[in-house]
Amino acid sequence: MTWARRFRPHGVFWRQLLRLAVLNVPYWLEAPLLGFWAMLFMLWRSGRRGVMANLRSILPGSSPFANFFRVYRVMWNFGWTIDDNVRFKELRVVPDWEFVGREHFDRLVNEPGGAIILTAHMGSYDLGAHLFAQTSNRKIVTVRAPEVDPETRRFEEERLGRTPVQVDFSTRSTELAIDLLHALHRGEIVAIQGDRVTPGIATLPATFFGRRTALPSGPFALSMAARVPVYPLFIVRLGRRRYRLVVGEPFDVRRTRDRAEAFETAMARWTRELEKEVRAGWFQWYTFAPFAEEQAA
Repeated sequence: MTWARRFRPHGVFWRQLLRLAVLNVPYWLEAPLLGFWAMLFMLWRSGRRGVMANLRSILPGSSPFANFFRVYRVMWNFGWTIDDNVRFKELRVVPDWEFVGREHFDRLVNEPGGAIILTAHMGSYDLGAHLFAQTSNRKIVTVRAPEVDPETRRFEEERLGRTPVQVDFSTRSTELAIDLLHALHRGEIVAIQGDRVTPGIATLPATFFGRRTALPSGPFALSMAARVPVYPLFIVRLGRRRYRLVVGEPFDVRRTRDRAEAFETAMARWTRELEKEVRAGWFQWYTFAPFAEEQAA
């Protein structure tokens, strides 16, 4: 039933409820409200089990009992991320930022030519894009997976429509790839989440925390075709309206006779960076399905 779908974990009701609360409750009620929101999302059985499966790989030897409570911390941080996005977009509340790898960020901002930002479902993707837009006069195009639920998708797209950052969705596949290639040739920045796949997009095999998985191939194919560097970049939530921008050393996906080897090398470079950040910030890696092929089986 359509009305019941609104109350599922991906349904629009929870986003609307949290937005309404964020905009109307007193400041001192914010933390208890998000704690209650996280408790409700602990009832999401498949999401809870997905996070626990991932934690077994990220934190080898961790117990199911401890991981159950770690899931609550993930849900709690996820709520804070949505809260901060609402406050920024609706109330223009700008969080405090600190940088790691500032020299790489300055290079990304100041050097001419296109570039690819490769990031993950951590911290706040939207806040990071807006920070970039505010600190640079270069155009940035962000690519993201659409929300699963159609109503939630429309709700989030209405919020995105009020922002200066161009947002595109990974479901357009071939035509999107052509648009992004043209953007890179114009010297624009393309930001892509590279830690999980959307059905229907091209993938490459990868090893992540010692397990077989598949990750998007698009960022590496674009880098090779446009001859632009890839910048690993992560947004890490430190506390109440406090974030850290971590920018890794850029790398190229060079054109060679052996394309498979070039992609394999680039994927290994990316997964090393991703592993490092996810291991340190497992409590804000918002991946609610098992990433490993053997866990999903």
